[in-house]
Amino acid sequence: MRSLLLLLPAALLMTAQTPPSTGPTHKKSIPERKAAAVPVAKNFKLSGSPSAPITVEVYTDYECPSCRTLYMDVLPPLEAQYVATGKVQLLHRDFPLSQHQFSRIATKYANAAGQIGRYELVANQLFKTQADWSQNGNVDGTVAKVLPPGEMQKVRDLVKNDTHLDDTVTADLAMGARDNLNQTPTMVIVNKGKRQKIDGAVPFNILKSYLDQMLAKG
Repeated sequence: MRSLLLLLPAALLMTAQTPPSTGPTHKKSIPERKAAAVPVAKNFKLSGSPSAPITVEVYTDYECPSCRTLYMDVLPPLEAQYVATGKVQLLHRDFPLSQHQFSRIATKYANAAGQIGRYELVANQLFKTQADWSQNGNVDGTVAKVLPPGEMQKVRDLVKNDTHLDDTVTADLAMGARDNLNQTPTMVIVNKGKRQKIDGAVPFNILKSYLDQMLAKG
């Protein structure tokens, strides 16, 4: 593991109403009718406050062992101490590697689950059981263990029929190219318009120290 002095300073910096109608006085007032709120599509791979001063973008591959380490050991304390407290916004980015045979299909299942509000559950299941499905390719059976039958069928239908399911993956891969990614996992720390790339599964204590320094600068 690189030391903080080697890892972080050398990281790449890129400057990549109308009022209610009222009837006659002898009649009951007509209540105000408000326009229905326009639903906003939620990015299920994004969590935390939009006003957080720092965004941490995490590129992972579901079949990558080091990504599993980052997801299981680093992201939980990051989410508890920084995302939940409004200090950091966390964005998951998919970066399936060509040498991993089942990574693409795992990504499809996770993102299909995201469409029905089950992204975190399924992503966690895929990383947790990586050693199993990465050997036999049984991504469907792995996901089915954590979803009830009705939801599982919705996920299967999306994986099979949704022609836009890979749109976010395509966007993530393009962003990864702009970030000059050469491995997974990779974190990109975005602060004040600057993007700083950190390669590898950085231990949480190192990441914590770095984030605290950035937050202290305001």
